[in-house]
Amino acid sequence: MPETSTSLFTRLRFILVETSRAGNSGSVARAMKTMGFSDLVLVNPRFADALADPEAIAFASGAQDVLEGARIVGDIGAALEGCNFAAAVSARLREFSPPVWTPRAFAGHVQAQADLRPAVVFGNERFGLPNQIVEQCNVLINIPANPDYSSLNLAQAAQVLAYECRVAALE
Repeated sequence: MPETSTSLFTRLRFILVETSRAGNSGSVARAMKTMGFSDLVLVNPRFADALADPEAIAFASGAQDVLEGARIVGDIGAALEGCNFAAAVSARLREFSPPVWTPRAFAGHVQAQADLRPAVVFGNERFGLPNQIVEQCNVLINIPANPDYSSLNLAQAAQVLAYECRVAALE
């Protein structure tokens, strides 16, 4: 499928907020590349050289181009620059949050709306996303998982979203 400026493959941005392990950034880059996505932004990662860290490069396993093209920014506003639809990804539901969607609903919506410049926002590995960031997003994506143990690894959550978006883009 040719990638144009309206293709979901070029419109969708993956944002990682305050990642604490460089390897997770590499793993997310790999998950993105396997599904055809490349726009990665890190917000205030724990290590300033997170994209060049040997662990990130090793975990990227062939997706070094995604790491090399990634940007590091200081806040969520800079990460969302150019985006007009943001989805917070969290296993934790909040009392006050935007509407809760599944990954499939999100993927279908952003694929069908060629004028959207969407972003999926993932939180820190230990604490998830702060409420202030969730409240700035249009929707909250909750991945339907085992209610007794619903915590996915950061790269696994990114893989689920990348997969659903790929399927929607190819239909």
